[in-house]
This record gives sequence, C-alpha cells and structure tokens, in this order.
Amino acid sequence: MVRAGYSPSIRLFEAAACATPIISDYWPGLDTLFTPGKEILVADEPEKAMHYLRELPESERVALGWWARARVLAEHTAGHRATELEAYICDLQP
Repeated sequence: MVRAGYSPSIRLFEAAACATPIISDYWPGLDTLFTPGKEILVADEPEKAMHYLRELPESERVALGWWARARVLAEHTAGHRATELEAYICDLQP
C-alpha cells in the first residue's frame, strides 16, 4: 500500500470512530480522509500541538471528535472498503 501512495494507520480510523479528537502531522492524502480543522487537527510543529492541547475549548474538541466519527461511519467502515475492493476486482475482469 505504501508504494501505491499513502497508507493511513487503522488507529486513525479507530480513534475517529470513538469520537476522539485527533491531532496529526500532515501527510499527502490526509485531506481526502478527513477535513483538517473540522474533523482532524493538523500540527506541523510541537507548538501547534501544544496550542491545541492547552487552548482548544472542550466544546470544540468534542465537536471535532463527533465530526470525525460521522465521517468514518459515512465513508470509512469495513463495509466501505469491501465495496471498494469488489469494485476494483470487477473492473479487472474482462
């Protein structure tokens, strides 16, 4: 998967499914899975991560976690991946 592009950790989806607010570094493809600033926080330096941890209001952290959960349940479940895999296989068949 790494050679094909990016390979996000399953833990990212598990945390989001539990409505856990997530802080991540940026990597290519992240914004195709989650909307930065709405469903996931991106920190490109330690100071930014500390800002999120110390200064982000509880209500914003909770909302971020619920937005991430909604995204996972709408687009990133095992059922979604199985459907995608079946579609890829069907595309390969003559």
